[in-house]
Amino acid sequence: MLRFENISKTYGQVRALSNASLAVAGGEIRGILGGNGSGKSTLVKIAGGTVVPDSGAIYLDGARTAIGSPKDAKKAGIIMTSQELSIVPNLTVEENLLLSRFPARFGILSDARRARRLSREMLDRLELGHRIDSEVAGLPENELYLLEFGKALIQDGDILLLDEITSALYDNNVAVVRSILRECKAANKTILFISHRMEELYSICDSVTVMRNGEAVGTFGIAEKNENELLTLMAGQVCPASGKVSGTGKAADARPVVEADSIPIRQYRKSVSIKVMPGEIIGVAGLQGHGQSEIVRTLHGMRGEVSIRIAGRPTTIRSPRQAVRHGFAFISGDRQTEGVFKEHSVGDNLAVVGELAKRGKAADARKALDAINVKYSGIFQKLTSLSGGNQQKVIVGRWTSTDPLLILADDPTKGIDVRARSDLHALFAGMAKRGSALVMVSSDDNELVSLCAHSDNSRVIVLYEGGIVATLRGMDITRDNIIAAAIPQKVGAGDGAR
Repeated sequence: MLRFENISKTYGQVRALSNASLAVAGGEIRGILGGNGSGKSTLVKIAGGTVVPDSGAIYLDGARTAIGSPKDAKKAGIIMTSQELSIVPNLTVEENLLLSRFPARFGILSDARRARRLSREMLDRLELGHRIDSEVAGLPENELYLLEFGKALIQDGDILLLDEITSALYDNNVAVVRSILRECKAANKTILFISHRMEELYSICDSVTVMRNGEAVGTFGIAEKNENELLTLMAGQVCPASGKVSGTGKAADARPVVEADSIPIRQYRKSVSIKVMPGEIIGVAGLQGHGQSEIVRTLHGMRGEVSIRIAGRPTTIRSPRQAVRHGFAFISGDRQTEGVFKEHSVGDNLAVVGELAKRGKAADARKALDAINVKYSGIFQKLTSLSGGNQQKVIVGRWTSTDPLLILADDPTKGIDVRARSDLHALFAGMAKRGSALVMVSSDDNELVSLCAHSDNSRVIVLYEGGIVATLRGMDITRDNIIAAAIPQKVGAGDGAR
């Protein structure tokens, strides 16, 4: 059994944990649910040895255990994954997998044959066997997270601490993780599983601990509480069911904000067309790697030159800088490499696009941060001292004062808790009501249903092999319909976004 007793930790004026206590038995998969900044990641980092608590204790099978480093944790059989990947991009998949465990035959000489067998077995379990000799730098993000999961599994610890390991995964990848975790449960391993996807918590976990403001406020069998009850515990107040979001009520003859007749999906040697109306929200769905990200990244000038029409005027976008000057915003779910300026303050990160965009007045930093419920102690606080979800909120908040013409988002809510995700959806809806259009890719079909199904001015387009095979509106926007459209099928002639 793993037990945390009265764990406290502060960062400056921010209290990350306050006398947090919980216990997890062997053979149990415990979900940890809480808002950004609630202390979830700090708790597992303390058990993993990367953060030292101010007070409190950790017990393993009843014995108090001192964990002052990742090496101490590993000796105790505790293996942790983090939201920030520990991947070395210039090494192969196999080399990364074995970084923490290279088998030795005679103590000094490595046993390459056994290493190959171990890595092959693990990668086959992850359905990544075909990638064994691939350089990591060329892998899509979902496969990087599977590799991170594999790096933890291959160390064969007794306790697994999994922090948002599924945040970038697609349904088929999550099914692989679910199957492997059930095997770990059968082997009597103890598992802490942090996820903001409610469906994953209900399908993977035996129990769930809810955290709020650095405290563990309750632990329940997974069937004891419904989703809304868990959200209420997480937020500390009753969370009403989502209501209908009003659109802009655009006129039938309104001019499109952006039209693109030929967005290349290069890996399939195809192209798609798209027309975006003022205040419209377009969700982009499909199996991983079928061209969803290419749409938003090409429109933002990240894939070379693209010809479009803005309010009917022919325009060529050649770079992200040029896209921003035309009023395009880009929000990435990969905040560490595409979103944050790690060495700068919260205020600096919030204001970074204002001068470049030259749209709207300079942001009132505190007002902007408070409007999207960022948990912070001051605008001069270093951005990386915030939780991952609060960092992502800052990235989204930097665009609100610019009144963007078009928001291009590539899985922007990855790693954000369900309450914060709802806040951001409301923010997107508010921006749409003021006339900004949104094109958003998501790896979570349920998110697209939540965002688009109850809006007067939304649709979901589904891609398969570089072509748009379905356009869903209104009550047709369901997870089942998205999945049905995304399964392998022949793309018909003339498919497009209409």
